Amino acid sequence: MEKTFKVNAVYAMDGNCYNHFGIHPSLASMYGVKVKDIVELQMRVSADQITPDEISTKADYWGWYDNEDQRFSMIYPKRFLLEMCFPYGIKACEDQNQGKAYRLEIVK
Repeated sequence: MEKTFKVNAVYAMDGNCYNHFGIHPSLASMYGVKVKDIVELQMRVSADQITPDEISTKADYWGWYDNEDQRFSMIYPKRFLLEMCFPYGIKACEDQNQGKAYRLEIVK
């Protein structure tokens, strides 16, 4: 797994966090996004991998590292949003060695 990686994203309209990770400029209009609003971020796996007990209003980026594709395939500003992508939960997929959920941070 790479220590740091680059990904396209859009700063949320509410000014609270980034979203639409991995957005492609040619598909931006499908998300209601202007191409000029897409930025390239450098991210890394956070040293703090403690799963939050509660939902906070602060951005707390989580991504799914797909073992087959050898890359982060999904990134969300909250762990519960990532959890919703898995019908049987993140743990079930991790137990089957499909990948792993990681807390991520933006490299300043």
